[in-house]
Amino acid sequence: MRPGTIIPLTLFVFACVSVSGADMRPIKKLRAGIPPYAVTEKIARHNDQFVAGRAADKPLRTPGTPHMVWLADCDARVQATLLYPDPVDTIYTVRNPGNQFSLSAGAIDYGVKELLSPVLLITGNTNSDSLRLFAKGYSHLGPDLRRNLDDLRLSLGEGVAGSGLGAIPEARLVEKNVDFQVATAVKRYGHRIESGRLVVIGAVIDLNNQYGHGANRLIIININGETDRERLRAMHHLIRLDKRLLALVGRKP
Repeated sequence: MRPGTIIPLTLFVFACVSVSGADMRPIKKLRAGIPPYAVTEKIARHNDQFVAGRAADKPLRTPGTPHMVWLADCDARVQATLLYPDPVDTIYTVRNPGNQFSLSAGAIDYGVKELLSPVLLITGNTNSDSLRLFAKGYSHLGPDLRRNLDDLRLSLGEGVAGSGLGAIPEARLVEKNVDFQVATAVKRYGHRIESGRLVVIGAVIDLNNQYGHGANRLIIININGETDRERLRAMHHLIRLDKRLLALVGRKP
């Protein structure tokens, strides 16, 4: 533009309005929650404190036989500290949406057949985002997640997908899914179960107290395919539970 050139008034006004309008438009947040740099700092600092708290000359533990293989939903609220005070070297954890055996069969095989864990614990949880997403409808999701959720049709039935959680009580869906996964495991590891080398336990972690025994309570509902409340309580696998804990065994009436 040459010196002294006059900008038409209409063009100047249009430019100002455009800039002003752009400033007024809401800007979408690029991320939600805690920023990545804060997470990175927490990881690094916690690991530094963990290392500093250990004796420098303490020998590295060789991998042993874990007390259990734990198949759980990938809900971040469900952690191994709900089950064991120190899960290090004792809980071999496998997680996926809806705690589905078929999605992690190889990893579970490794824990059961190679690491020789004596217990396979399969837990679902109330207030489950995975089951809620399945029941609400998930056709809008990406193909990989859709494939993962598709397998829940085997355990929950075709009619549940897209019907919403109101059609069936959530606790019933959680129990039904756990029963299916336990049955799959019992069929796969039948010889180990019959020989006494493995016990498959199905349970519900009641995050929001739907069973009335307290939030985060572990409710055992299935052992090796047995689901009857009284027969469960009489099984020798629970022989060391006192009366108070035995009373917590069994599904929601």
